Amino acid sequence: MFLAYLESIKYVGHMWPLALIRIVLGYQSLSSVAFRLQTGYLEHAYITERLKISDSLVTGIYYDMFKTLIQSQWLVMTYILLAFEIIIGASFILGLGVRIASILGMFLTLHLYWFFDFAGSPGQIYLFYIHVLFCLLGAGRCLGLDYYFYKSRRGLLW
Repeated sequence: MFLAYLESIKYVGHMWPLALIRIVLGYQSLSSVAFRLQTGYLEHAYITERLKISDSLVTGIYYDMFKTLIQSQWLVMTYILLAFEIIIGASFILGLGVRIASILGMFLTLHLYWFFDFAGSPGQIYLFYIHVLFCLLGAGRCLGLDYYFYKSRRGLLW
């Protein structure tokens, strides 16, 4: 597996900038989880306070169900949010299952952008586009463990 990792640099050498962006985003995701845990994110219902109630971009049945679920089960949803960020961060750093993690990242990014005030500016939606790019190009093949599985199994996941 280690030889396949080193071989991935030669095979997909033109994708190294994408691999560096992937690793930096993985580190950013894991550091945000560590920061949230250090600041007592699990002790208070921050996720409920940051929910956009009046000026949401999306309304309807899904939003109403999502809002009631977040408000009633905020601690479980906070754990789910942190677990998603840990999965995405570890996957991006290791380069293992990047397409699946980027689909999860697209889902998480859109929900955070549409329903919450976590996004500081409208430029945060570009993170969604970066996840789309990772999914389409298979960003885990360069400097990642996905190249080992890509060589042996060939398929859409790698």
